[in-house]
Amino acid sequence: MKKLIVIFVAISIIAACKASKKTALDNTDQKALSCPDKELTFNNDIKQIFEKNCTKCHNKNERAGYNFHKVEFVKKAAKSGKLLGAIKHMKEYEPMPRYAPFLKRAAKLDQEYISKIECWIKSGMKE
Repeated sequence: MKKLIVIFVAISIIAACKASKKTALDNTDQKALSCPDKELTFNNDIKQIFEKNCTKCHNKNERAGYNFHKVEFVKKAAKSGKLLGAIKHMKEYEPMPRYAPFLKRAAKLDQEYISKIECWIKSGMKE
């Protein structure tokens, strides 16, 4: 009988954790996107975000198939949907930075950066 109670409690805790995680992830994309009036370009506005936050891993070694020093790889990731999915920590994608949900030193990108990247993508990904 004790085993059944322990198993039931464990299953309840796991289910509750998954439900709260799903709600937290789903809420990250609910704010309306407000893009700046000026045209964003990769070289002037986006490249430094990637250099500061992404190219330590996604570099000329093409780890995970991307070298974010090169705009063509950033565009490839953006066109596939993987870029926004990963940096927004959407449930269908592996979050980037990879361990951000678990480690403070690998925190999710600032919302300002995410919004800027999303605006750049939606405005045609100018170089």
